[in-house]
Amino acid sequence: MELLKEVELPTEDLVEGRSGAIFYGIFEDHTLCGVVAIEPHGNLALLRSLAVKTQHQRNGFGQALVAHAVEVAQRSGVHGLYLLTTSSSHFFQGVGFSMVAREDVPLLIRETSQFSTLCPATCAVMRKEL
Repeated sequence: MELLKEVELPTEDLVEGRSGAIFYGIFEDHTLCGVVAIEPHGNLALLRSLAVKTQHQRNGFGQALVAHAVEVAQRSGVHGLYLLTTSSSHFFQGVGFSMVAREDVPLLIRETSQFSTLCPATCAVMRKEL
């Protein structure tokens, strides 16, 4: 949770345990370097909470975390992975996500706390078909 707060990602729904997010971490010498989460909603999921400690950025940890999350989502039967971002759309385009209009996002995802209340309406919304 500390890492998410350090990079100013929303944690309010995680503290209350409402999101159902499943977290995965990447470690170096037993030190947590980064995290990502998948929040499943039927055959769709929200990719959220991607955070890599500053000293470990630009070394592939973010890409590895997203690749792992995509693999887990595929094995779990997820067909569409969505995310919201204020500053990392270029990164996510590089790992296969495409921009999508907010009104084209399925209701299951639009009803998440991340989509409906935690992230500003100005966030880029992205999707990856699996």
